[in-house]
Amino acid sequence: MPLWNRRYGCSSRPTAFITGWTIFVLFGIACYSVVLKTTSGIQLSNKDAVGSPMKGGSIPNAPGVPIYVMMPLTSVSDDGQLKKVYDGKNISWILEQWKKLGVEGLMVDIWFGLVEREPRQYDWKPYIELCELMKAAKLKLQTVLSFHRCGGNVGDRCYIPLPKWIFVVAKNDSDIFFKDRDGNADDEYLSWGIDEQPVLMGRTAVQVYQDFFVSFRETFREFFGNVISQVQIGLGPAGELRYPSYQLNKWTFCGVGEFQCFDKYLLSRLQSEADKRGISDWGHPPYAKDVGFYNSSPSETLFFRDDGGMWNTRYGDFFLNWYSNELIQHADRVLTAAGQVFFDRSNTNNDFTGQFHLAVKVAGVHWHFRSKAHASELTAGYYNTRYRNGYSPIFRVLKKHEATVVFTCMEMKDNNQPKDCYCSPEDLVGLIVRSSIANNISFAGENAVSFYDVESYRQISAVSRSYAVTKGKPMEAVTYLRWPEPIDIFFQQDALSILGQKFLDFVRSMAYDQAESVDFPGL
Repeated sequence: MPLWNRRYGCSSRPTAFITGWTIFVLFGIACYSVVLKTTSGIQLSNKDAVGSPMKGGSIPNAPGVPIYVMMPLTSVSDDGQLKKVYDGKNISWILEQWKKLGVEGLMVDIWFGLVEREPRQYDWKPYIELCELMKAAKLKLQTVLSFHRCGGNVGDRCYIPLPKWIFVVAKNDSDIFFKDRDGNADDEYLSWGIDEQPVLMGRTAVQVYQDFFVSFRETFREFFGNVISQVQIGLGPAGELRYPSYQLNKWTFCGVGEFQCFDKYLLSRLQSEADKRGISDWGHPPYAKDVGFYNSSPSETLFFRDDGGMWNTRYGDFFLNWYSNELIQHADRVLTAAGQVFFDRSNTNNDFTGQFHLAVKVAGVHWHFRSKAHASELTAGYYNTRYRNGYSPIFRVLKKHEATVVFTCMEMKDNNQPKDCYCSPEDLVGLIVRSSIANNISFAGENAVSFYDVESYRQISAVSRSYAVTKGKPMEAVTYLRWPEPIDIFFQQDALSILGQKFLDFVRSMAYDQAESVDFPGL
């Protein structure tokens, strides 16, 4: 059987997989519909709280999935203050409502740009306050160590840049940031070309991250396990392990994006790899005339076109392997540093094994997924094509560090996407789920964009059930994007709104996981 038959469950196009996946999703929706209740004007009390079915909530035997909710990006102000009033409602009251609604906890971004305003000087005060409030409310907290800029991505309603001292360095060396082929630097995240280069006032990028981890550990050790249940490490733009290939100030959906390896550090690493392999002439990224521009379609390019494209040549394979491996090595370096800080087996005081999980987010680049080259995934750093599973090499590194993969776009359906973009979020989610199971790593999910409709809840529910059936246990968690703004979209003074009721139904359906024994398609 050809490789792509085994991996995608299909031959020339993923028809068989789509059919099986569609049947499975319909089954999941049917399960969800059994649980879904239509009510109005619900008043919540403590007895309504579902809690976590996995952690001894009020449904202790339900084999379901704990639900978390992302807090607003601006939960901490520019001047380092925890926001305590939302739309006239005190944060303690809001946390009480979330608890009554049955969520396991919340997720918060801990911004590099707010915490380390000066080198090695850390201000954790607002996040300590939040942990204390969460503890009082008996809620868990997923923390995201966000080493990226807030602003410039889909749904961003804030602007929190990297620390000013980073830009002092960049003034004399803009190559600390990723660059496209025109030399445009993207200051959203540090290039992993400097992971091991001591250019940040005497520190490498990995040392900067590790020092941050140490300060975080010493500050929050009392909250590990009893409040903090997950530490997600931001490994790229938007906190995702990827290159900044589709920047919104240059790109529009559904362009192929551009390769982002033109800073001097990554270019040097590319040339060194080519020299090592005895193919020095290949020590350069693809030429502009071959790959097009941010908003090109694959068929307009020599590199990404389906038939005869350069992606499927020896040079294309060399470059794409190198490009993806740089991303994978970055994850390995940073997770190694995190493991040394949080799971130090030689020092029991610094070994928090079993108290929380590390996690890494992988982006849901679903456009052009039904093409052969998967151009948009390639520019983002995922060497995934119709004939090659590009996610398993990433997941093997996550398994090495016992880190959870967090994946987005769980709510998306193929039939809601533009046909000329060859999108398939459903097939992509299926591939990610199968690959995570095959590599025996924990899987958690998120939605990619904010929503309040029942169909999107049902889609997430269907995916979670298919995972549970195939894996034999539930997903680690689902994190809902995002805490509604204004908050009375869910919580009115004396009752849940209609939209809040829909979310409550979703939480309950995820707790009562009633999936039957059905194989996950294509495994």
